[in-house]
Amino acid sequence: MIKRVSFLRRKEGLSKEEFFTHWTGPHADIVSQLPGVRGLRFGRVQSWSPEDATWDGVGEVWFDSIEDAHKAFATEPFHSMLVEDRKKFMREAQSCFVTELTVIAPPSEA
Repeated sequence: MIKRVSFLRRKEGLSKEEFFTHWTGPHADIVSQLPGVRGLRFGRVQSWSPEDATWDGVGEVWFDSIEDAHKAFATEPFHSMLVEDRKKFMREAQSCFVTELTVIAPPSEA
């Protein structure tokens, strides 16, 4: 499996709570419908180093492959829905694809 990790900044004028509520609500509803989604997780940033980076959230979405992820995010009507929805709560995002090697699993995942 491959994981797409996204770092997000909230739209100006939105509180952190408004941002997180929309991201984990209406936006999650769209992402969870993407074809081939194997997992979805949201992280609320508590602090960042260096402070000027100031991302508000870290999202994780799993797919079988990078190609499957690209295909899913390009699939209509989801692509158009995501483009429009991002305008409501997101100022900026950056993403990357990663593979994981777990050395010690957190207690909730052990």
